[in-house]
Amino acid sequence: MSNPDDLDDGLAYDFDSEHEGVVDADDNVNSSLSPGLKKRPMEDDDNDADEKREERSLEDESGRPISKRQKKLQKKSKLIEKKKEESRYTVSQRKSIPTSSPEKVMEYLTTLIREKNPDLSALELEELYFKKKDFLSTEQFDAERKLINFPAFMQKFSVAPKKIVLSMSNIRVADVYRSLNGGRNCVKLFSKNKLKDDIATVERLLDDGSKKSKNKTDSFYFVATPTRMQKIIETTDLLFQGKEKLDILLDASYLDAKDNTILSFENSDVLCQVLKIFLNKKSSVKILLY
Repeated sequence: MSNPDDLDDGLAYDFDSEHEGVVDADDNVNSSLSPGLKKRPMEDDDNDADEKREERSLEDESGRPISKRQKKLQKKSKLIEKKKEESRYTVSQRKSIPTSSPEKVMEYLTTLIREKNPDLSALELEELYFKKKDFLSTEQFDAERKLINFPAFMQKFSVAPKKIVLSMSNIRVADVYRSLNGGRNCVKLFSKNKLKDDIATVERLLDDGSKKSKNKTDSFYFVATPTRMQKIIETTDLLFQGKEKLDILLDASYLDAKDNTILSFENSDVLCQVLKIFLNKKSSVKILLY
């Protein structure tokens, strides 16, 4: 009997022959790797790179890793420190203005007026600006500008028989009043009094002063807030009368709890308005900063 394997019946019994020479691309790559290892998809490599970059970014200056929370705290701390530096600069600038030259005082008020009146034209703003000649220089006063030295300051720089002192609050008006031996040669004008009483006081004092001897050398102080002085001069013109000198002193060295001065507090625009009214309506007016 013949061997079945030797039969040539024309049939193909090699079922793998149709796949010869066909190799999958991934099989080629994986065959070059160590046994048991396969190449990960491309997107996994990208994720790994992103994670490594994020890890590197979460390091402190010495290269030690820090948490995302620590990084947020660092950013917040830097922001707080930046704000503190800006605040220190602002306070330093405000403290320096009273001891500055008339030119610098004028420039500071010019900036303030522009900020308070953003809708006004250049021509309208020009009418609100101050001139260098409106101010008396007090740069030569070397003592610390506290209330204890206030009388000495006035004696050195002011020769006017009448003086108006403008302070930023009722409490500060009372403090200045006491520093001038209150009652003897000064009067408080603020919202703790009735407006009609303050107006009557001003009229009485100015009327009495006009009857006294012209040789009298004592000065008289009207200590007020800008808002109260504004209401008084809207009601009476007595403070504008006469040809004698009038000095207006700004209590500008004092800082409140928010580090504002009379030049930067919420009613600083009222202050500028009051000063301009006096300069326009009264002759021989000078502005001093303490």
